[in-house]
Amino acid sequence: MASVGVAAVGIGLAVPAACAAGTGGAPVGARPATSARAAATPTRAAAACERTLSAYPVLRPGDRGPAVGALQCTINDAGLGPVAVDGSYGPQTKRAVVAAAKGTEGAPDTSGRVNNSMWVTLISAALSDRTLRKGSTGADVVILQRALRAQGLAITVDGRFGAQTQTVVRAFQRATGNTPDGVVGPSTLFALHSGGSGRLAN
Repeated sequence: MASVGVAAVGIGLAVPAACAAGTGGAPVGARPATSARAAATPTRAAAACERTLSAYPVLRPGDRGPAVGALQCTINDAGLGPVAVDGSYGPQTKRAVVAAAKGTEGAPDTSGRVNNSMWVTLISAALSDRTLRKGSTGADVVILQRALRAQGLAITVDGRFGAQTQTVVRAFQRATGNTPDGVVGPSTLFALHSGGSGRLAN
C-alpha cells in the first residue's frame, strides 16, 4: 500500500503518534463511545500484559495466545480501542485492526491479518514526537525497540538507546530510504508509522 503524504515503503498511517501508558501524545483515530465500566476493563488488563515479545508473529482472526494479548494491548496503546485483552483474536480485535488498515491509502486489507508492517505501524503509533538518539532513555525508546524488533531486526528491548539501537536504527533507515544517521527524527518516525519495509534482518 502507498503511504499518505510522504513516500515510504510499507503500510502508511497518516496520523500523529498516539499515547502509550506514560508516554503522552495524541491518540490515533477516534475512540468509540463506551461506558466507563467497559473502558476500564481493557485498561486494567493492558496494564498487566506483556507487550515485548521475542518475535512478532503474523496473526489472523481466530488466533489465540500471548501474542494476541500483546496485539490487543498495542491496539489500546495506539488509541484504536478499547479492546478486551483476553488473548483471543475475535471480532472486536479485528475491527480495530481493520480500522488501522483503513487509515492507509489504497485498498485496505480488511481480512484483519497482522503482518510485520502492521505490527510496526501499531507499535510505533504510541511514540511521541520526541527526537531519539544515542543516549536517550525511557518509554519512547522501549516502543522504538519493540517496533524495530517487529520489523524483524535483532535488538534488545531495554529502554536505553545505545550502540546496538543506533546500529539497528541505521539499518532501518537505509531500508526505508532515509539518511542512516542513527537519529530518530520526523522522517524516520514517518517510516515507522508507515510500517517500515516489510521484514528485515540484521
